[in-house]
Amino acid sequence: MFRLFGTSHIVVMMVLLGSGCTQTETSPPTGPHTSIEDHVVPIVMEDRDSERLVRFYIGSLQGGTIEDPVSSGLLQKRGDAWYLGNPERAGIASAAPLQSLYDRAHEEGSLALKAMESFVQENYYAARGFPRTLEAWVSQNGMWTEPEWFRLEVKGSMVPQRRITWVRRTDIETTLDSIEALSDPILYPVGTVFVGEHMRGKDVVETTIMQKRGDGLWDYLAYDEAGNRTDIVRKEPRDMLIPTRCTGCHYGNRLFEPERSFPAAAQPGPSGERAVFVPDSWRRSDIVTSIQEHARRSDTVLGLYTTLYLAEAAAGQSPDPEKAQGYLAKFEIVASSH
Repeated sequence: MFRLFGTSHIVVMMVLLGSGCTQTETSPPTGPHTSIEDHVVPIVMEDRDSERLVRFYIGSLQGGTIEDPVSSGLLQKRGDAWYLGNPERAGIASAAPLQSLYDRAHEEGSLALKAMESFVQENYYAARGFPRTLEAWVSQNGMWTEPEWFRLEVKGSMVPQRRITWVRRTDIETTLDSIEALSDPILYPVGTVFVGEHMRGKDVVETTIMQKRGDGLWDYLAYDEAGNRTDIVRKEPRDMLIPTRCTGCHYGNRLFEPERSFPAAAQPGPSGERAVFVPDSWRRSDIVTSIQEHARRSDTVLGLYTTLYLAEAAAGQSPDPEKAQGYLAKFEIVASSH
């Protein structure tokens, strides 16, 4: 995910557009002035799964506080067709990039999804207003430290370096409190942050971040080795662009190593070793199978955070033993023998 993801620290953070798949386009008629009303523009969708992407892209351009673009009137569904509404008419006067996109699409008579993707890539950071430096981000959001934050180290398919991912324990706990059974969807609360640190030895060379926003999707951002904001995460054979490549992975259904093989060891890949670096006592196949966290990807999160939080509790290694026992009892998990 980002310094993360160790992504994202936001969903509609990285298989649709990002994958480069060829898809069949279905859309309302296009051409000058084909919108059914002067204040809406038809969107050329690629398939039904494009809806989440459109929600993410339009939501991202709204500016500071994110709300569901359908509820705000920016996106309108009429029959099987989707339309972009005029931001001025929707009362979103501060969303200058979004107004620019609308005006351009209105002039053309329609808005293609690929054109929307290109526009978001160019305007995402400006629209979201993320801090320009990691230092400024930390001053606004706080630093990730144990034991308040859950720490997970992996070496896998997403980036060539080892990646240390951090998430607040309280966010995992709120998620577990909200479900009745481990088979329920794992959905993190608004405001959840995943921080990913990409490591070269002991040095952090990239920091990726996913932040869950008010519309239920995730924002994605990254900072380079110098701590400056960047829209590129280095990866072979090609770099990942933020945010459009983030959605390619996070919105798809492809399984990635080493999470795909866990609790078994993953085979080495093009960048060498692929592994989840946890104690053997955390490799609980019963917990993995019950949650299927990486495979189901209920919240477009690619890791094993609730899975390993519970495995840590079952192993008797939680920093809060009383709370850990509560979750073991709730989900009828048998503690590991020592």
